[in-house]
Amino acid sequence: MTGARAAFIDRDGTVNELTPDPETGRPESPLSADGVVLIPGAAAALRKLAEAGWLLVGVSNQPAAAKGTASREQLAEVQARVLELLELQGARFDDFRICHHHPHGVVPELTGECECRKPAPGMLLAAARELGIYLPRSWMIGDTDSDVLAGRAAGCRTALIAHHPSSHKRGGPEPADAVVSDLGAAVATLLLRERVN
Repeated sequence: MTGARAAFIDRDGTVNELTPDPETGRPESPLSADGVVLIPGAAAALRKLAEAGWLLVGVSNQPAAAKGTASREQLAEVQARVLELLELQGARFDDFRICHHHPHGVVPELTGECECRKPAPGMLLAAARELGIYLPRSWMIGDTDSDVLAGRAAGCRTALIAHHPSSHKRGGPEPADAVVSDLGAAVATLLLRERVN
């Protein structure tokens, strides 16, 4: 077995809280920086993983740019705010991948099928190639069925966070290797299983 162990980590609903979508009212990704609030314990969980020697790679679908509901500049501000709040608590990602595409968007250059939008594994595979990650020893952690499917397609183990506000994005038949309550529980689970194996 060669290569680094990595935790691929979804952002919204895993690291930061979801906010009401302005059109549907459903909990979705924040569209402005002032809506960013970290989920309690998320930064501490990231610190614990980093201290255990894991690479932390963020992987997030951000289709609001394709849908025309937020600009890429606004979404960049949201991302910067997430990273800023994490840094204030001593946590950071080693790498972060974002997909702005959506198959039914209204912005032509961002509309259509792609290899990076989860459940496709493109973001994970690209990071693995560039960072020397050994996927069979790595995990994908997120709160939606798309996260689980992307992790499985990439050859990772998977942890599904049963975050109540994102329950409308779960319910598929594909089981995760672990179902947990939050990022802290996911980290505890993967560290335990790593010791056992």
